[in-house]
Amino acid sequence: MINAIILAAGRGSRLKGFFNKPKCLIKLGKNNLTLLERTYNNLKDSSIETINIITGYKHRDVYKILKKKASYIHYKNYRKTNNLQTLLFAKNLLNTSFICLFADIIYEKKIIKKLLRNKNDICLVIDTSKVLKGTMRVIIKNNKIIDIGSHIKVSEAHGNFIGIAKFSNIGSKILKKYLLKEKNNYKDYYTQALRKMIVSGQNISYINIKNEFWKEIDTNKDLIETKKMMKTLNI
Repeated sequence: MINAIILAAGRGSRLKGFFNKPKCLIKLGKNNLTLLERTYNNLKDSSIETINIITGYKHRDVYKILKKKASYIHYKNYRKTNNLQTLLFAKNLLNTSFICLFADIIYEKKIIKKLLRNKNDICLVIDTSKVLKGTMRVIIKNNKIIDIGSHIKVSEAHGNFIGIAKFSNIGSKILKKYLLKEKNNYKDYYTQALRKMIVSGQNISYINIKNEFWKEIDTNKDLIETKKMMKTLNI
C-alpha cells in the first residue's frame, strides 16, 4: 500500500496577473482538465488509494475540484514559508510509503508507474535531457545524486528534479527525521532536507525520464509553452 501527498499550498506569485487561483487549478489540454485532476487521475490509474492534498492559498477552490475523492490538510502559514514547512506540517502522514508531488507540474502517467517499480527507500524523478533555470537541479556522480537544489549552477548540473519522489516506509521516516532538523527553516523547498541526507551519507536513487513529457508551470511563459507543447502532442 502506498499513498500520495500533493503539495498545493503555494501562492504562485510569478503567475500573478495571469492566473489568480492556485496553480494546480490551471486547465490544460484537449480535455480541459486542471493540473490537480490530471495528477489525481494519474495516481488512481497507478493504484494509489489514498491521496492527501496539502492546501493553503484559496484552499476552498482546491477542495471544489476533487471534493471527497481526496483527503485535505490546510496549512495556514503558506504565505510566510516554502514547501519544506508545508510537508513538515503533514508529518503525521510520514510514517508509511508515499509519493510526494509538486502540484504545479504536468507529466505523463507512465512516469508514476515507472517510479513505483523502483524498490529503493528514496527515489527521485529526474530529467537529464535538459538543465533549466528556476528549478531544482541535480548533480550526479557514479549513478548517485550527490547534490540537489537551486543553488547548483546550470553549467554544473546534470539534470532537473521534476518534483515527484517516492519514499518507502523506511524512507518516509528518514525524511521526517531530516525535516524535523530543519524545523526552523522557513525559506527552502523540502529538497533541502534531501540535500542534508546526502551530506550525511544517505543514498538517494533516481529514475531518469529524459524521453518523457513533463513541465513545471511557474510563469506565464511556462504556461504558454506548455499549451503549445500539448497542442502539438494532442494531449
